[in-house]
Amino acid sequence: MAGPTASSALSTQRAGPQGLPQPLSMSEGQQEEQISLVEYEALKRVFAIIDADRDGKLSWQELADVLNKLGAPMHKREIELMVWEVDDDLDHSISWEEFLIMYQRCINDKTGLEPRKLFHLVQFLMYDKHFEGRINVEQTLQILFVRYGRELLDQEIHAIFGEEDKGPDGQEKRITFSEYLARVDRRLTRLRNTKKGVSYPRGVSQHSRRVSHAPTAS
Repeated sequence: MAGPTASSALSTQRAGPQGLPQPLSMSEGQQEEQISLVEYEALKRVFAIIDADRDGKLSWQELADVLNKLGAPMHKREIELMVWEVDDDLDHSISWEEFLIMYQRCINDKTGLEPRKLFHLVQFLMYDKHFEGRINVEQTLQILFVRYGRELLDQEIHAIFGEEDKGPDGQEKRITFSEYLARVDRRLTRLRNTKKGVSYPRGVSQHSRRVSHAPTAS
């Protein structure tokens, strides 16, 4: 696949959004062992974008607003499940600590069983720095490079964008959140099938290992 390279992918800065709380249970040195500084700064930016009321917690309504702006609205119940999957203290919201731990769990998960509904949204917004609702290859390079290295960079780009680097109009390929979600969900399905040796019926939603115990709608 022809396209941009990752030669300038490692330019970083430590400063993050003003007023954003730092991790509660991990020192900076500890969290850097889990994720790169590039990812950590991107996570702080994304948390600040979603946290519209600046209370240090993400509510289902704030997530709904972001999804609507991305052109991918979800029902309230689906978003509440997204929150519940990572809401360790069961306060019906997502703290910065829960947000960071969610990301760490997902990038270290080799089975595909970790809840990923919120992760997929967050990952897209990490790429979509200007909150435009579409991403191109160049926007993903920095994070993909620091996470996977040069050897796996093309493989990861292909998984997100496909083999073609141009759209039907001949311009640089850009994909929406819905298109991104369809691609990563298919990849997740293949990973789960490979690791667990099972196949999922077409059309059946594949939730996390916790979903079977999720609260039911009243």
